[in-house]
Amino acid sequence: MFDKELSLQEYFYIGYLFLIVLGIVSDAIFYAVLDVSYLNYITILDALISPISLLSNNWMMSLILLALFILMYFHITRFSPWLYLKLRDKRWYQKVTNIEKADKRYKALKEKKNIVFGMMLLFFFLFVSMRTGMAIGTKNKLSTKEIKPNYTLVFKDDSKLDVRKIGQNSAYYFYVVPGEKLVTVTPILDNLKQIKRIKKLDE
Repeated sequence: MFDKELSLQEYFYIGYLFLIVLGIVSDAIFYAVLDVSYLNYITILDALISPISLLSNNWMMSLILLALFILMYFHITRFSPWLYLKLRDKRWYQKVTNIEKADKRYKALKEKKNIVFGMMLLFFFLFVSMRTGMAIGTKNKLSTKEIKPNYTLVFKDDSKLDVRKIGQNSAYYFYVVPGEKLVTVTPILDNLKQIKRIKKLDE
């Protein structure tokens, strides 16, 4: 499919579209688990920077994702070809495998064909899976009311509210009031004057 060599500009466009699709899909799934129709509150810019922002603000998730990505990369590019060569001439393996198709896949891997797009697809599934897991974890905490506030919202009428931040984009702030189970969405420019982080007791 991508046998011809792409230019730097073409890779840039593909990366741009990849980040947008990754941001839209991962955030839509995350908020859908929390019963929020996120597509009503998103812009193209929000989708573009969402994966980058999430990874830069969550170093633990970044490390886990990087480790999984590296392991899967070496599995696909090193271990799988090595295992295939070991088993290719086994009679039982030939009975359960289409050798002709397997040879083509091995040749493509050896020549590094489609490796960039294959790894992009791998990263996509890893990222979306981890984001879905985060959503399920948050949902479970909401159902058991184990939510503790980590931000104080100061509204334009000077009223204050301690909340648990769920997410934020350029125009909206997503939060849960401790003791409640539903995510609240509020416009930042129209409603909020300040967003203050609550210091932890051990800080």
